[in-house]
Formats: sequence, C-alpha cells, structure tokens
Amino acid sequence: MRKLISLLVLSFLSISMLMAQNEPKYMEGAVPLIDGKVNFTTEMSTGTMSKEVIYETLLNWANNRFQQTDKFKARILYSNAEEGTIAANGDEHIVFSSTALALDRTRINYQLFFFCEDGKCKISMTRIRYHYQEERDGGEKYNAEEWITDEMALNKAKTKLAPICGKFRKKTIDLKDELFAEMRSALGNKMIELGLQAAPVKPAEQVAVVQPSVQLSPVVPVTVAPVQQPAVQETKAVTEEDKIAQAVRMTISVNGEELEIDKDCWGGRSQLFGKDVTYCIIDTQKTMSNILMSQSDNYRISFYPNGSNQPSVVIECKKMMMQNVKGEEAKKMNPSCNPDKSYNLYVGEVK
Repeated sequence: MRKLISLLVLSFLSISMLMAQNEPKYMEGAVPLIDGKVNFTTEMSTGTMSKEVIYETLLNWANNRFQQTDKFKARILYSNAEEGTIAANGDEHIVFSSTALALDRTRINYQLFFFCEDGKCKISMTRIRYHYQEERDGGEKYNAEEWITDEMALNKAKTKLAPICGKFRKKTIDLKDELFAEMRSALGNKMIELGLQAAPVKPAEQVAVVQPSVQLSPVVPVTVAPVQQPAVQETKAVTEEDKIAQAVRMTISVNGEELEIDKDCWGGRSQLFGKDVTYCIIDTQKTMSNILMSQSDNYRISFYPNGSNQPSVVIECKKMMMQNVKGEEAKKMNPSCNPDKSYNLYVGEVK
C-alpha cells in the first residue's frame, strides 16, 4: 500500500512539474543571489504618499499576515516608525500536492525587511529555510542557497526545473509573488482611500521674450511686391483622452464576451506603483458586469464614437486589484457617480 501511495504522489508531482517546467518566471535568473544569499527584492512607488502612511499601512498588513501560533513562529521582529523600517518573520507551510491519500508539503521560514521613504518602499525577502516532511522522523532541513538556485533547481541547459529541487523553487517564487501582490494591494487601497492621484504632467513653460533696451534706428522699408501664400490651417492632434471624451459607448470584453457598460464606469488612467493603470467603477447592482469582470484577470476596455461599430480606443488590461468603495470615493474619480451607491473599483495594469 505504501508503494502504491508513493507512486500516486510521484505521478501527481510529475504532472505538476511538467506544467511548470518551461514557464519563464521559474527559469534562469528568477532566484537572485546578493552577497551569496537568495534575496528577492522589489521597490513599490506610491506617488505622493508619505513615509509615515506607507509605514503604517505595511505594518498593519504585516501584523495581520504574520501572527504567532503554538505551531508557527510568524511575527513582527522589529519596527521603527522614525526610521520607517520593519522586519517580519514568516513561518508557514507550502503545499506541493494534496490528495485524499497523501500530502506533500514543506515548512518554510523566511524574513521580510521593509524600508519606507516618502513616495516609495523597498522590500526584501531573504533568509529562506525549509523543513521538509518534519512529521517523519524529524524530516530534512535545507536552506535556499543550497536548494533553489539556478545551479541546483534547473537542468544544465537552464531550460527546465529539476525533478526534486524544482518544486521548492517553483513554490517559493509563487509565495514571493503572493506576498508582494498583497503588499501592493494594501498600498493601492490606501492610495484610493486617500484619493491620491498621479501628479499631472506640467505643460512646457512659456519662455518670455526679452525686449532690447537699446533703441535701434528704424529700418527704411523697401517696397516689395507681396507674394500670395496659401492659408495654412493649424490642426490639433487628437489625443486618446479626446477620443475617450468624445465616445458615446464603452464596453468591457472578457474571454471573447463583450458587454456594454455606462461611460460613467470610466474612472480614468493614472500611475500606480510606477505602472500605467486604468480605473473602472462598476455599480455593485450591475450583476452581469461584475460577474464578467470576476471571470478573468485579463480584460479589454473599448470606446466607440458616435455612429461607429469600430472602437476609437482599445485598452488591454491585467487586473491588479478589486476594491469595494463608497459613492463619495467613486465620485472623486468620476463626478457622475452617485454618492449614495456602492461601487466595485477595478484597477488594471495597461498591457
């Protein structure tokens, strides 16, 4: 029976590994080494948000995420508001496969470091260690430097995940992405709550023409027959914003299905975490629209001019977050929103 269970577990692992073997996010360079230590780093830009607000937002997130229990030692290790620094210890399980017959998982321990400044925060995930199959005679212990690096967890050609170490590499990268995404969501929600918008682009300064102070002698005019010049009409380039403003219809497409929604749903474009993003504000009572948006992380926004079946503007988006907002908050992005209603705000990265 044990041999049968082992064979089944190996089969499930093989299928999972084959699906991830060629995904670029797990291949060469995906696990960076800094001073010989595995260290995942990212920098999150937050516009005009102050260091104090960034610090408090991330500290609240960390306090909720890392809570110590009898079994796990996840907790805040250090925090200093004046410095804008936080250190947290993560301690949890990552699951490789789970069936009715067997559970394959490892305990992972890691540390996160936050360095907050005005308008940005630098985050590091390092000191990663594993305790594999701890329930079986104490299990086996590894650290990330000897287990998930390019040399250990990839084949010689660096094109596929290695059979054993590869699953640790894949799940560690997935956990890192999950943690960083949660932090971005927490900061993004705080920016929306505070009504912070990207700084507007300033027009080029007008250069003043300096009149000479020296009196110049008048020039004697010479009579020349006038040359007729054709009238030149100055044309103004039509911007994307102009086309959106002139559009009479707005649609959202998900998985090939297109649904027309009110133009009041458009919340504009801005910068979030250094990325170009769009805002869609959909009334919570618009059931079909919200169902459609929940079906995929990728969607298309199209704007149609009057009398045309061809869109003048098409924006491809990848969903970054969804947040329920009150009408007053939605009204900051689109004055047409009803302050007495509730809306779902969809933030999408422009692809």
